[in-house]
Amino acid sequence: MSAARLRSFAPATRWVAATVLALLGPVVAHAAPTASVAFGIQGEFPPTSFSDPVFTENSRHVDTSSLLADLWGAADLRDGTVRAKMKTTPVTVYQSSPIAIAGASITDDLYVVGPGTAPVPMTMTLDVDALLPINAALGANGHESLIFRATMSALGVPGKEMRVIRSKSLDENGAVTQDDIVCQWDCGLLNEPLTLAGVVNGKLMVQGMVVPNTSFTFWATVEMETFIYPVGLMAEIDASHTARVSYTLPDGYTLGSQSGVFLTAPVPEPSTTALALAGGALLAGVLRRRSKAAAPRTRCD
Repeated sequence: MSAARLRSFAPATRWVAATVLALLGPVVAHAAPTASVAFGIQGEFPPTSFSDPVFTENSRHVDTSSLLADLWGAADLRDGTVRAKMKTTPVTVYQSSPIAIAGASITDDLYVVGPGTAPVPMTMTLDVDALLPINAALGANGHESLIFRATMSALGVPGKEMRVIRSKSLDENGAVTQDDIVCQWDCGLLNEPLTLAGVVNGKLMVQGMVVPNTSFTFWATVEMETFIYPVGLMAEIDASHTARVSYTLPDGYTLGSQSGVFLTAPVPEPSTTALALAGGALLAGVLRRRSKAAAPRTRCD
């Protein structure tokens, strides 16, 4: 990306940083259990946000002269998941700042329970799956970027953050000048190489020694931003991301939480998960065909 284009992203960076802070809230020594989702559109601060001590799921529909967007998010302390999805169709030309953002986060105070009092090793993992597709309708002089971010902090050690950017640019003749996907931070734990299909499959890991019955604050987030310009071409974005928390402790030790519900929900068996995904894909196909037959503008589930 050229220096001029990087400079043009400076206002966007400030807006994104402010949005992230609004989504997460202050990270303090002890935090009340919270499951939150947040949605924002260009120039809007603070973003629209929703939170609950255990579980929250919400959506936002935007239909203006500038943007058609369906944003959805869910966060659940019970199974340690944070999910978000966005589908946007810009209508008029924007400056080079995010046109939309969607994110989800969970926070809880955790502690280890076990037979001893000496510190024990613990690992917390955030498994990440995301899809960052570039729309084929992008035309001459167009640029589209999808920025995915996942973060996790726990055990009183420095937090981890994975940041992946999928970008494509065309010149005035419609020739491709940039078409890439890049992981910038904490990229060593990708389960498969990044490709232009935009699939992100990886994990963040935090490891440390924990003193039993001593609490520490945990939080995890997923967030996605979109950039498009010029956008009079009606290029559409349909992107999603999901992350799930897990942990390992020595035998005889378990994890407790201030919420009393953190990771208490059973993890689906692989066969159950596969069946659910297959059913979801089938339902999505049916709904997509119905929406095309009915009207060009629909809300997401």
